[in-house]
Amino acid sequence: MQQYITETKIFFQSGSTDSNANSMLFVNTGTTTITIEGLVLTPAQSWSIDGNENEINVKTYYFQFSGAGTNSLTVIYKRYL
Repeated sequence: MQQYITETKIFFQSGSTDSNANSMLFVNTGTTTITIEGLVLTPAQSWSIDGNENEINVKTYYFQFSGAGTNSLTVIYKRYL
């Protein structure tokens, strides 16, 4: 059985994050719109990327906040030990 941990990061300005994880959940926890790799997330929307057993996603994801309001993107990673 493969062991894993979850890690949560919160971003408040446009930028990027490396994945290096089996799965990721992006959640727009602010009041502005976020564009992640061309996908638009409005407030309270989420995007889940799930891998198969023992797969590791190595992509760098770029995101951009737009509009007036509070910028907040929460990303939860599932990482194998």
